[in-house]
Amino acid sequence: MDAARLKSIALFEDRYIDLRVSWEEATACTTDGSTTVCFRTEAEMDDYLGSGAASLLAGAARLIGGVVPLTACSASLKLYADLGYTGSVVNLSTRFTTLNLSGLGFDNITTSYKVGPCSSTFYEGANLSGSAYPGNTSAFAQAVSMLSGWDNRVSSVYIS
Repeated sequence: MDAARLKSIALFEDRYIDLRVSWEEATACTTDGSTTVCFRTEAEMDDYLGSGAASLLAGAARLIGGVVPLTACSASLKLYADLGYTGSVVNLSTRFTTLNLSGLGFDNITTSYKVGPCSSTFYEGANLSGSAYPGNTSAFAQAVSMLSGWDNRVSSVYIS
């Protein structure tokens, strides 16, 4: 299995799904760059993130060569498919690396967002290429809608 496909595989309830193909009944997914877990609701995802289960899973990933502790920024960035923080949501927490949204089935879908404690930069192209989103993406910024012309245009992000 190639690296791009592996990053698109997510645990959803009792099975694995390929996010590039379909999110199935999932509406919320969280990834630390090596492990991706999906849920039926954002509330379930938030409960998981607050329960300590996420840090246990991340610890296991580190043991097998995943992310290092200082690269994760808890609840760093939530991207939403619809206006007003609704629709499908992806939670990203890996810092200092290129995060291509195509592997998560979220390329050119972002319509609203919430930035956590780590500022972010959004790009229109894969691998941080093309124009950078001109809106506020500093720590704790949020927007119920993207700036004019940027709806469904984000393809990659970088979390500092």
